[in-house]
Amino acid sequence: MRFFDNPNYDFIKGRIPAVIVSTIIILAGLGIYLTRGINLGVDFAGGANIVLKFRDAVPMDALRAAEKDAAIQQYGPADERQVLLRLPKAKGERDYAGEVVEKLHKQMNPEAAAKHDLNYLGSERLAAVLMQADPDNRGTNPAAVQYYNDLAKRVIAKRSELGIFTSMQQAAEGTSTGVARVLNEKAFLGRFNVLNQETVGPQVGRELQAKAFWAIVASSLAMGLYIWLRFDFVFGLSAMICIVHDVLIAMAFLLFLNLEFTLNVVAAILTIVGYSINDTVVTYDRVRENRRKIKTPMNLAEHLNLAMNQTLSRTILTSGTVFLVLLAMLAFGGPVIRGFSWILTIGVISGTYSTLFILPAVAVAWDRWTSKRRPTAATARVETPAIPANAARNRRVG
Repeated sequence: MRFFDNPNYDFIKGRIPAVIVSTIIILAGLGIYLTRGINLGVDFAGGANIVLKFRDAVPMDALRAAEKDAAIQQYGPADERQVLLRLPKAKGERDYAGEVVEKLHKQMNPEAAAKHDLNYLGSERLAAVLMQADPDNRGTNPAAVQYYNDLAKRVIAKRSELGIFTSMQQAAEGTSTGVARVLNEKAFLGRFNVLNQETVGPQVGRELQAKAFWAIVASSLAMGLYIWLRFDFVFGLSAMICIVHDVLIAMAFLLFLNLEFTLNVVAAILTIVGYSINDTVVTYDRVRENRRKIKTPMNLAEHLNLAMNQTLSRTILTSGTVFLVLLAMLAFGGPVIRGFSWILTIGVISGTYSTLFILPAVAVAWDRWTSKRRPTAATARVETPAIPANAARNRRVG
């Protein structure tokens, strides 16, 4: 399938405006970074993230009163009744998120002192309650223990499917009358369920920052080295600059959109590095092939322009199909992978754009600069040395 038959676009002509546009975007991102900084996620900044789903309306005032230092925001659609609590960096390495969740649970569920909370506790605690009451008269043998463990796991699996129990009938669905009676007598439905909680200590956060930085640097250098060894130094240098360009463009848009810089975003950037080099390799391979086949003298700019036109249909198909998938991820992926989807989308656009415009700008500029420094091949004029007159007379006499 081809979108273009024998295209003849002058991509080389557009390289200077493209460089100007990219420079403006990168400088704007740098300006935001210097004034506002980067929005580090809990993976790098340290602290804790907690996602809670409430049975009824979200008690924002109570949450803000309980955790004055936390940033609290709606998580997902309003009718899902979910909130995200971002807690500042903790002092020392400890289960910061777990401590906060336990404190909120005690404050918002006073019944928890006497009853089992079906919306908060796990299957092991529920199995212990059921085994103690033994509503199905199974006894205390190992088979009975396994029976109540399996039953408790089914109840908690149902909670995970629903997100939270809003009625006791939901929790008791599929159980015996005796189990339903025990749940009504010894359990209650707490105000919230913990969907996710994570804690990153300050030392771990610093280590992750350093590892993420070196992962991006090492992958960019490795790709540039690969192109250098596969083709030549000019192409390797151009490829590495294109990779750096795509990473900086992605980071600029991360700052524009104020997205969190998390491990998911690092994964997206590393994916961009690999994606960006893909079109570059295809273009360079076509240049090398054309140099062998075409006998007409052509400079590097002409070879690049021809190769990019020859591979344009492939570039559009590849980028277009990936872009459609990323649009679906943006629309339906939810807040968990929002940053990953945005950065990957920007990276695909930037990778295609840099292959068509930034790559030739670097390669042609380097080629022209090195051409000027090469000594021009001039034909040396050979002069016959003059023979002195007395030497000529002596030669005739002899």
